[in-house]
Amino acid sequence: MSALSSPWWQPSLQRRLRLITGLILLVFVVMHLGNLALGLASIETMERARPYLQLPWRSPVGLALLSVAALVHGGLGLVAIAGRRSLTMSRTDWLQLVLGLITTPLLVQHILFAQVFGLLDVEFKPDYGLVLAAYWHFTPANALLQVLAVVAVWVHGVVGLYAWLVLKPVWRRLGLILTPLFFVLPVAALLGFVQGGKEAIARLATEPEWQEIITANMTRFIAAKARMDTLRNETLLIYGVLVLIAVAVMARRILRHRGRTVTVHYDGDAVGQGRPGLSLLEISLASGIPHAHVCGGRGRCGTCLVAVEEGAANLSPVGGEERATLQRVHAGEGQRLACQAHLIGHAVTVTRLRPAYADVTAARDPGDWGSPEAAVPAPQATP
Repeated sequence: MSALSSPWWQPSLQRRLRLITGLILLVFVVMHLGNLALGLASIETMERARPYLQLPWRSPVGLALLSVAALVHGGLGLVAIAGRRSLTMSRTDWLQLVLGLITTPLLVQHILFAQVFGLLDVEFKPDYGLVLAAYWHFTPANALLQVLAVVAVWVHGVVGLYAWLVLKPVWRRLGLILTPLFFVLPVAALLGFVQGGKEAIARLATEPEWQEIITANMTRFIAAKARMDTLRNETLLIYGVLVLIAVAVMARRILRHRGRTVTVHYDGDAVGQGRPGLSLLEISLASGIPHAHVCGGRGRCGTCLVAVEEGAANLSPVGGEERATLQRVHAGEGQRLACQAHLIGHAVTVTRLRPAYADVTAARDPGDWGSPEAAVPAPQATP
């Protein structure tokens, strides 16, 4: 069995690993933002909560778990980029892609300052007083970068969590609790970050003993600045090379069959064309043909369901993940998921079984969208 056909490289396993590692990282982010939000009270309050919200992640087990989750999640993100066959993506997928790529450059300086240097120099004490004073007094430009980093990381995590949960029936109840938190927590954290920074600046000006402690810690870090800059530059260089490799592999996959064309004939006499190896959904979207895809083409929602009228042999075989979704939506004989069926032959004729305006209810309750009338396009409003 080749490496590319082994279970490790199956898209379903990759997605499970990305979900698990993403949830671990999101738990860390929630605890971190919760600690920042306590800055609305005081730096002392933040410090009292830190042993419960932050220090567990600095233990050998916590640090190992967090590090592995970050490496696996980021690595699988690059693998997903390299595996793309088309740049046709939804706005949400583009947002996730961009936010995922900029997270490492935005966070690398903070990780070196608050995490790595504390491991290299046991005398360095990166408590909240030091971190806030460093950002708001010594390097205010980095404070703005951290605000941007908080927004980028939180939006990336929340969008991923929402995309996973919204297709599940439990979201009807869970969404009432989580949706307000999606907005309240980051806003409270940013306000706490600002309020804590104001307190740090005030204490630097009025408390000589506290200023001496902060200055001593900053002096230790500044003395090692050249070393830290080297680590930062090496990290960014390695990351940049990995991103370029992923993009190069993606470009090769996109351009490999640029001279060949395959055709999809749809209901309503619509015709789409693309390269061999693209999914029916990718060809639909690239050709400007409306096609439901609530889950973004991940094979989970079943809203891109089609009936294959002719040319079934020209499609890729049904995989395990597609088979499970087909069973869940009670698909009939000869029906496929457009996002999972790849056109490897010359042409195929299909009928779209869900309207382009199908929403998450079509994924939660597919039976309600199963009648022939459901596939009729939405009526146009009269001017």
